[in-house]
Amino acid sequence: MSSKLLSGALVFLLAILMIAMFAQVDLPVSDPDETSNEELGQQFFGDESDPGYSPVMLMLALLLIVGLLGSVFLAKEEERR
Repeated sequence: MSSKLLSGALVFLLAILMIAMFAQVDLPVSDPDETSNEELGQQFFGDESDPGYSPVMLMLALLLIVGLLGSVFLAKEEERR
């Protein structure tokens, strides 16, 4: 019983200490970036003249799908043994 009480008191003390430390931190206040959603969309997916990051995103998606299918295949093969 005393060990539970001691561990509870330590947790409470650490929580109070962390709250006190976070209360003393001055977080910087800044204006949000002036980038619009349209500009972000053009950077990621491109437009008529620039493909943007679309090919890279497609390659990563295909790589993730192949990895997922490979892991499922290997997991099912282990079940059979």
